[in-house]
Amino acid sequence: MGFGGLIVGASIVVMFGITDALDIGGHSSAKRVDSLAVASADSDGACAGLRDAAKGVMQARQSGAARETVAEVLVSLGADGELMLALAYGYPVHEALESKEQAVVEFAKGIYSKCLSGAAP
Repeated sequence: MGFGGLIVGASIVVMFGITDALDIGGHSSAKRVDSLAVASADSDGACAGLRDAAKGVMQARQSGAARETVAEVLVSLGADGELMLALAYGYPVHEALESKEQAVVEFAKGIYSKCLSGAAP
């Protein structure tokens, strides 16, 4: 496995950890968030959890991860995961590391803002 494969693998492991630790799939009744469209306040950290997942998705995208591989990781997010995947894979893969990092930050901030505003992206 090359360096790119290692980065993709690490990003996917991080995404699993984030979804499990923060319950961004909404499986806990205490932290129930069904959609980006209904998470209008971040008092329980749901939008921050989606932001962190978005960061992992875009890191995987910028590392060249196959869409199908990332889709498998996002299954627990349901429609939010599908939407996040479609948006992330609409971005180009950048060559320069700085451009890759900028795309990750931009994407994560965008998902977080949309979640807080209560409007689906």
